[in-house]
Amino acid sequence: MLAYRQKGNLIHTLHPVTMLVFILAVFLLSLVFSHPAYLLGLFVAVGAVIIASDTAREWRSYMKLTLAMILLIVLINAVVGQAGSTPLFSGARVPLLRHLRVTVEGLAYGAGMGLRLLVVISVFCLYTYAVHPDKILSLLSRWMTRSTLVITLATRLFPLMVGDFYRITEVQRCRGVKFEGGRWWERAGNLVPVASVLLLSSLERSLLLAESMHARGFGSGPRSYYLRELWRPRDWLILAGVMIGAITALVAVGRGWSDYMYYPHLAAITGREVGLALVMAAMFSVPAVLAWGWESWPWLRSKI
Repeated sequence: MLAYRQKGNLIHTLHPVTMLVFILAVFLLSLVFSHPAYLLGLFVAVGAVIIASDTAREWRSYMKLTLAMILLIVLINAVVGQAGSTPLFSGARVPLLRHLRVTVEGLAYGAGMGLRLLVVISVFCLYTYAVHPDKILSLLSRWMTRSTLVITLATRLFPLMVGDFYRITEVQRCRGVKFEGGRWWERAGNLVPVASVLLLSSLERSLLLAESMHARGFGSGPRSYYLRELWRPRDWLILAGVMIGAITALVAVGRGWSDYMYYPHLAAITGREVGLALVMAAMFSVPAVLAWGWESWPWLRSKI
């Protein structure tokens, strides 16, 4: 089913281009940076925007799975990648390895890559729960009308069929059909009528869709718009924050401050790098700040 749910906050009312620019900027920077200070700044900024968009509960479920994956990454990297000059543990011989050797650098590298994974997963969580897919497809339809129609129909097909399946099985249960008990061939036989009804309802839906498109004159002339997305001051403020944050990131990349040396020794983290990371995190947190101000001050809501 569709994961997106419209909520009455500023994040859900932004122009789709604004959200796409923000998400793409954070995603690309998370791939460029390997320095933990910058990755942590991106993670804090994205987390603040997710909380401001009222999707923290969904984000929490993503984080539980991601933290388990990060723990696995750290353990595998610590055992397999034995480079580093600061050993924590050196033990007996292990199959496929010369001997077990765990270093501080190996653990730190795994944690750094895990932090990058946290940023990427959080960005996709924000896209899933704070950006309406129909708005994105409507945006793309300005240049790819027929391709966007195909994508829209394909993405809506599965949720509709799942809903039909549940409704049909409930009707069959009311008639005394049992889908859980009995042998496997009996359960498969009980699903045959469900499949036939599901196919019939899908064909009827496609016929109604074709008639609706024909009645509205699809493809007969220039495309009309039922609803147009408006640019508001909030969109320009957020885009300005993203631009300043991206320029700060480019300065760090150009000066060579975006990389971090894990091996053979952990490099020192300077105040200059922390300062740039704070500036970048603050700029990418502008949507969250505006959203909280939008909720608290009616005057600000009327202005943006």
